[in-house]
Amino acid sequence: MKVTLSILLMFLVSLSFAQGDDWFDDLENVTQDVDEPMLYYERFNSFTEGDSVRRCDKRPCSGIIKDYYENGALKHKGYYEGGRLINGYENYYDNEQVERNFKLIGTGSALLTVYYKDGTLRSRVEYRKKSPIKWEDYYPNGNIEFIEEYDKKLEFYIKYNFYYMNGNPQNILELVDEKERIYTSKEYYRNGNIKSEGLRQMNASLGDYVRIGEWKFYNDEGKLTENKNFYKGEELEEDEDFLDDL
Repeated sequence: MKVTLSILLMFLVSLSFAQGDDWFDDLENVTQDVDEPMLYYERFNSFTEGDSVRRCDKRPCSGIIKDYYENGALKHKGYYEGGRLINGYENYYDNEQVERNFKLIGTGSALLTVYYKDGTLRSRVEYRKKSPIKWEDYYPNGNIEFIEEYDKKLEFYIKYNFYYMNGNPQNILELVDEKERIYTSKEYYRNGNIKSEGLRQMNASLGDYVRIGEWKFYNDEGKLTENKNFYKGEELEEDEDFLDDL
């Protein structure tokens, strides 16, 4: 993962999705632990605003630089200018499997691909203007763990989905009305049965995605147990006149 992972996760956790929500309470392994030694090189990545300068013989490194494990296997390869990684880089495990590949794919865009030691895809991150615009993480068994995608201006989510390790969806948030920033929102039990469903709306002033309108709630057998109505994240009392006015 990138150094920006910790910053991004702090931002995600800060999104307390509607008042009283338990959106994050039972999320399973949102992201895997990273291999800290592999993040050493990220501090030199000019694209992601790494602010360190790597030195070779007391001077800023220049040209293609390679590092090796004690067993002679290639550990890192990158092109440096002024001690900074310029055109991307690759890291490797000691079994010669690629650990990550960071490459530029156009002006202001880049792609990071990270793998487990057995070669299974671990993460794929697309960058625009040096910020993640689309992020996917995968479990070691190959199933997707989560996917988040922003609009082109990085102002709001297009989707923000989590999945159980068994492949079943866990929480799904997907944009259906861009103008009003309204999303379909569904939560599932591990067995695949739906737990709750309704609409959410982005509240920019709160940095939140709050419940709106009618919500349905189900037991783990898929049976509807109750309906609730929400207005800007607040549950409404059963006041027919007020609901009619809305």
